Amino acid sequence: MTSTFDYKAFAQDLTKQAETSMPNDIALQHKKEFLERIYNFTYIAGEAFSKDEKIEDVSTAKLLTQLISEWTFHKYIDLIRSNIPAMYHESILQKLGYVAYEMSREATISKLSNDEMLKLVEVQLNKAYEKSCKQLLENNQITQEIYNNAVTLSNVDMMPHTSEKKKFKTFNYTVVAMCIALITLGMNVFMYDYQNLDVINTVSLVVLSMYMGFYIGVKRFNNI
Repeated sequence: MTSTFDYKAFAQDLTKQAETSMPNDIALQHKKEFLERIYNFTYIAGEAFSKDEKIEDVSTAKLLTQLISEWTFHKYIDLIRSNIPAMYHESILQKLGYVAYEMSREATISKLSNDEMLKLVEVQLNKAYEKSCKQLLENNQITQEIYNNAVTLSNVDMMPHTSEKKKFKTFNYTVVAMCIALITLGMNVFMYDYQNLDVINTVSLVVLSMYMGFYIGVKRFNNI
């Protein structure tokens, strides 16, 4: 590929994004070293993909670099929150970065879809993460409690799913429409000789027709 991929600037941009997304507990105590590691791992990944002849274009290199950067972000948070000693953070993140690099690269070369690639990387990276923590436990470098925290905590799962649309609810509108229909029906039964009944019927019909259009539109929107 790809002398056109400015991976240094890309690493800087992603690090700025990481800074704005850092949870408060991480930012208060670990901000400097956290952002330095995010930048370093992103820079290294970008440089590797920029020199990889199998990566055909800049957009693919950016996608794969961002994937590694984001997983570094999430797993670094998991390491800190689970109280894995800081001396082990670098080596674990290096292992995870290598797994993410190899899996994403092979998925791209094999022409897997983005969804297939993301799932492959997630599964293999989580296996590597759990294996690394298990080795620390077996070597008596962490306690069982810390290990349990490490394999249970997941910043990915804790983050809000901002991509989900807010769905409109129609219950209140349905109640109003039913009341209008019942009132109109009652007037036609008990006040059939009321002189303005035709006007009321017409207005009610228009309102109910508008409601039906609104209801159908909302249902279609919610199912997009």
